[in-house]
Amino acid sequence: MSTTIQQLFHKWATLAPDECLSPEWDYKFKLRILPDVEKSNSLTDNRQIITENLETHKAYRRDFTIRLLNFVLLTIIYHCAARQSSISFNFTELGTIATICNGLRSQPHRHPALAALDAYVQLLEF
Repeated sequence: MSTTIQQLFHKWATLAPDECLSPEWDYKFKLRILPDVEKSNSLTDNRQIITENLETHKAYRRDFTIRLLNFVLLTIIYHCAARQSSISFNFTELGTIATICNGLRSQPHRHPALAALDAYVQLLEF
């Protein structure tokens, strides 16, 4: 799963460099903090997401991982709203599937944030 997360973040960073800065390493990404999503003292603040550690944190620091994934989810929803694109979620036995614009569907993922990111990357590619 970690490889999939890294691939999604790489695509996001490549397709929308103003939203997700290029990684300093293969697994470290900086997302720009949006004032409408999270309180911030500066317009240039960013949050660091280390994809390699998301799986490790799930086992030991679930609260930290959930906060990071929720931040990603809010950011994606914000960007979809800014582009006037609808996003919906379907919860199945295989995981969560996100659909953007009634057609761009994600693969099933264990967390809605990853499904949203998958669908959002498709929207950026479209």
